[in-house]
Amino acid sequence: AMRKQNIINSGISMDEITKAMEVIQPVIQADMLRKYIAYTKRNIFPIIQDEARKHLIDFYLGLRKQGEAPDAPVPVTARQLEALIRLAEASARVRLSGVITRDDTNRVIRIVMASMKQVMTDETGRLDADIINVGMGKSQRDRIKVLKEIIRDLQDEYKSAVPLEDIISRAEESGIKKDTVEDIIQKLKTVGEILEATNERFRIV
Repeated sequence: AMRKQNIINSGISMDEITKAMEVIQPVIQADMLRKYIAYTKRNIFPIIQDEARKHLIDFYLGLRKQGEAPDAPVPVTARQLEALIRLAEASARVRLSGVITRDDTNRVIRIVMASMKQVMTDETGRLDADIINVGMGKSQRDRIKVLKEIIRDLQDEYKSAVPLEDIISRAEESGIKKDTVEDIIQKLKTVGEILEATNERFRIV
């Protein structure tokens, strides 16, 4: 109720609110869509044109080239190339076409690029496939490695568990922000790689 009142106070009319809250009816009903998809799977078996195949391969190789640096993750693997081809086949099937054309590969590339920008971009804006492949990006794994080394070094100095404030201070010297340190420590605690010996004092397991 409070949210609706805030919207009303923003100057938006009740007619606009009512219209925005209406249930949107799909252009194609779900039952019809299921039948359509089933028909295409049973009857349409697209063959890819040479031009379309080259288009997908060039796109795939272009992405792989981004991973040529020694410390750079490869954005896509051979498995993703197979996925590109399956998407192109699906695009042709939707058109009830037995041929995969350049239009289909254009559509696939638009979809893939939009998806990669949403889910495979790290905090620097760089594509990082490790976010998909292993659950976190390479830059995040590097920070975790550095932080564990910091805790281990401080633990050797203290001969006991290390205060959180000292971990944060040493990590900031390495360019890792306080919020990031606290987040990583929480994750390491969750998976059992570090223990909180006493209040905000940690040690490597």
